[in-house]
Amino acid sequence: MTFHLTGVERQRGQYSYRVKETADGTPWIAGEPAGDPLKIIGTDGSDLEVGFTLRPGTTYQEALEVAKCTNEWIAEIVVS
Repeated sequence: MTFHLTGVERQRGQYSYRVKETADGTPWIAGEPAGDPLKIIGTDGSDLEVGFTLRPGTTYQEALEVAKCTNEWIAEIVVS
């Protein structure tokens, strides 16, 4: 999906990633502000969480590995 926000400048945000679970125990990755967060739609970004749904069947242990790699390799999220 491609989208363009008219009049919105490119933003970069720094996040820390950890595993969370849905009510049924399905793991997912949550990106929580760390450093300079994204400031979308007039917010200061301090409570903006970014989430990643993992493919069906992903175990909690696999999700931990994904979060570890994401923390090691992703420096910023960019929105433009």
